Amino acid sequence: MKKIVKILLIIICILLVAVVGLAIYAYEQNGTANVMKGEHNILLLTADPSEKRPGMGAVDMAYAIHVTDGNVDNLTPIYPGFLKHPTEIEPAAANAGKVNMYLHDTLWYEDTQKGAKLAQETVEYNTGIKTDAVVIVTPDAVQALLNSISPIDVPGYTGNGPNAAVQFIRDMTERKDSTMSRGTAVELLMKPIINASKDPKKAPGLFQALLEQYSKGNIVVIPHSLMGQFAISKGLKLL
Repeated sequence: MKKIVKILLIIICILLVAVVGLAIYAYEQNGTANVMKGEHNILLLTADPSEKRPGMGAVDMAYAIHVTDGNVDNLTPIYPGFLKHPTEIEPAAANAGKVNMYLHDTLWYEDTQKGAKLAQETVEYNTGIKTDAVVIVTPDAVQALLNSISPIDVPGYTGNGPNAAVQFIRDMTERKDSTMSRGTAVELLMKPIINASKDPKKAPGLFQALLEQYSKGNIVVIPHSLMGQFAISKGLKLL
């Protein structure tokens, strides 16, 4: 479980990239079809595929991101453990009994769009936060984005292996002599990604990696049209 928690912290890195990437559309397209213009809340769900189920996996963490004309104003963490849907019942296979579905299990079904809707309804019912779009990410997507901008000039980060980011946070925060917090370790990885998104030389590779992970199903964006709009705005093609 500790490993999953660390993975979820790293996923915050992709949060800003995904949101900024989608929000860029607000500045590069016009007309009434631009759904990102003005104030919006985006729901980020971090999915753990290791918890097997028909859908993408368990929701280990959620964040509500308030965006105004493409600028990220606020990030609200939402802990899924005890939040329940107002009417949906847990699937029998979850062995939870006949209780209302937890946010943790909203991505249970193979129908991801249904799961995203259940998650939105659960968050709104429990927190009052109504969201306009959903972004779902997996740990594989996080590592792919980091790999796309390597080498990263972060002391202690080697970039070797599929779980290099997870290993970095473990190394930086779990040593007996370490004084670094997990938040600081994540920030060290976050900065290169944010900088790369603004770097004309690195941004194309970063955005292409985002689209590739989207095509592989490691990033899901609902409504789906948002990713298409983003691709058009950057001159990229969805695979």
